[in-house]
Amino acid sequence: MPKKTKRQHRKAPITREAPAPVSAAQPESAAAVSKPAVSARAATASKVDLAQEYHYVFADLRKIAIIAVVMFVLLFALAYVLR
Repeated sequence: MPKKTKRQHRKAPITREAPAPVSAAQPESAAAVSKPAVSARAATASKVDLAQEYHYVFADLRKIAIIAVVMFVLLFALAYVLR
């Protein structure tokens, strides 16, 4: 049998807990209270300005586009010259 790797040694066993049973004494409003918190979190996440967050990505995409255009021009020029 092969030895365990270091990753397997470090990995803790995963234990899953069963969900707590819903009792009849718990009102429905308790479940409704948690829903606005989720939608409020989603609303704040949608207000992120992507142009400010990923300014470096746009700069990299622009550089890639310029390099691609230059390489296509070079490809067509070589194809024309070598014929």
